[in-house]
Amino acid sequence: MRILRHLGILFAGLFFVLTVFSLLMPGRVMTSRWVYSASDTAVILDELRDLEGWSGWNLLLEGATDLRVSQPSSALEAGGRIGWKDAKGRTNGIAVKQNSAEGIVTELRFGDERPIESGFSVERRRPDSVQVVWYIVENLKWYPWEKFYGMMASDMKGPLMQESLHRLKARVSRRATEAMPMRQP
Repeated sequence: MRILRHLGILFAGLFFVLTVFSLLMPGRVMTSRWVYSASDTAVILDELRDLEGWSGWNLLLEGATDLRVSQPSSALEAGGRIGWKDAKGRTNGIAVKQNSAEGIVTELRFGDERPIESGFSVERRRPDSVQVVWYIVENLKWYPWEKFYGMMASDMKGPLMQESLHRLKARVSRRATEAMPMRQP
């Protein structure tokens, strides 16, 4: 009986220390990845605003079933949505909340989880290329396991985001090459 009591005290103390430590950690975590593209800002923004084309480059939609896309009448308006089911059968969604000349802001929903703020920023940083940044901002609860998850979030989401951005860059480059007129000899 004494062993159980000592184990109980040990686990309670450990939980208390982890909880106090987690309260000192930030409640928001931001993951961002970027890529440079030798393209025009308007071309990148047009590709981002074309929600129908997201399944061609965004790995979040890879393996999606029951894909539904709705776009507002104007590409410059917010309100577009993408909905799909993942391999686990959860209904997921992306909603465009803001649309501007600098990029778009979206809200991601995975099943019944809390919504996650996300977005793409497009800015000319060099004379010959445009920087495209994809960011995800998550609000964490006070639970210790959520705060420790926040420390690993970038490692978990980063590769998917980076590969998606490389696919976006390749797609924009391919479209630019296809649109160039052929030279006549």
